[in-house]
Amino acid sequence: MKAARILDAAEELLVSYGYRRITVDEVARRAGVGKGTVYLYWPSKLELFGAVLTRDAARLVADQLAAIRADPAEVLPHRSMRWVFVAVMARPLSRAWVTTDIALLGELAAQSRSGMLFAGGKRETTDRYLAVLHKHGLLLDTPDPLLAHRLAAAVTGSFVLGPLTPEFDVEAQADALALTVRRAFEPAEPPDPSAAAGEISGLYEDWLSELRAELP
Repeated sequence: MKAARILDAAEELLVSYGYRRITVDEVARRAGVGKGTVYLYWPSKLELFGAVLTRDAARLVADQLAAIRADPAEVLPHRSMRWVFVAVMARPLSRAWVTTDIALLGELAAQSRSGMLFAGGKRETTDRYLAVLHKHGLLLDTPDPLLAHRLAAAVTGSFVLGPLTPEFDVEAQADALALTVRRAFEPAEPPDPSAAAGEISGLYEDWLSELRAELP
């Protein structure tokens, strides 16, 4: 499919050179299509590379959904945040998004429709995720904006500290994050997470559908 080939080329160039150094002409040449073909799918460079981010986000969400379906305990905050940390660290674009890598993304994440869609979907899904956890007794405190902020700070801080602590590998950093989240956000003896996993899977399915609807 031409659209997929164009996205593959755009992703390769983005990871290698960063958003600001790439032109649509270069993407078209690498994909083996005419420049006009690129514009048939996306009206601008911004939206083309926004679609690259959307596809990467959709793949990440799909993989986490598969992990939850395989093991309901993956919805527990410490397990979920550990999974996210390891998965994101292995994906250059996801890592750039989480760490606000301006050198790689430029204005892409903040200004593209796809970037705003992902950010909005992430906030909404996180709020609903925390509400479901609390309903099923899997969260220590009542969800509110400050709780979401505390959780985001713990996760974001782990990403920021990663390059500054090379003595710890990704797995060790993920374990440290999981321990922090478990002690700060979960009851000492949480109940069976199976019921919550069913609801949370539905949240991720909705988010995944929204992301995929933005792709050709």
